[in-house]
Amino acid sequence: MRDKLRDWLIALVLILAAAPSWAKPAKGIPQPKPAPIVQAALQSPVEAPPAPRIAPSGLPVPRWVSVRAGRVNVRRGPSMDQDVVWVYVRAGVPVEIIAEYDTWRRVRDASGDTGWVKAAMLEGRRNVIVTGRVNTALLAKAKADADVVAYAAPGLQAQLVGCDGEWCEISARGFDGYVTRDRLWGVYTDDASH
Repeated sequence: MRDKLRDWLIALVLILAAAPSWAKPAKGIPQPKPAPIVQAALQSPVEAPPAPRIAPSGLPVPRWVSVRAGRVNVRRGPSMDQDVVWVYVRAGVPVEIIAEYDTWRRVRDASGDTGWVKAAMLEGRRNVIVTGRVNTALLAKAKADADVVAYAAPGLQAQLVGCDGEWCEISARGFDGYVTRDRLWGVYTDDASH
């Protein structure tokens, strides 16, 4: 009985902590969340978070992951009883895990919205979103005067290969190249791993 009460109180505290994200009303059937093309273009680079803490899963929080499936419900709180506030309709969307509770993960996306997702619906593969208002050149080498491999439109979702210093290597649509990390959402300013 005491364990159930403790679990219930923890869930209540986590749900109340999520209250600011409840500001968006969900009416009727949940609508798919629009692709963050315009929203991501307006975001500034994500600053390095405070030193990560180790969550009960044994992994650091915050951390980057990607949406695993083509349809993933995001809920107001860490329970199947909570309302669905939006739905991801594309696999691979990068999100940041900012909290954990049992088998649930609180995530933040490129638009800054937060909600709760079952851990099984996320994967450790690192993806990023190209930001900015104009196309970004993917360069053959990690230097400003390198040859251009391709151009990436704002909002393009790409796989993160890795980062070193101010440069990150990404891969998308058969092209592999380097961009400066300030043109990506899904990496921290001091992110050196993948």
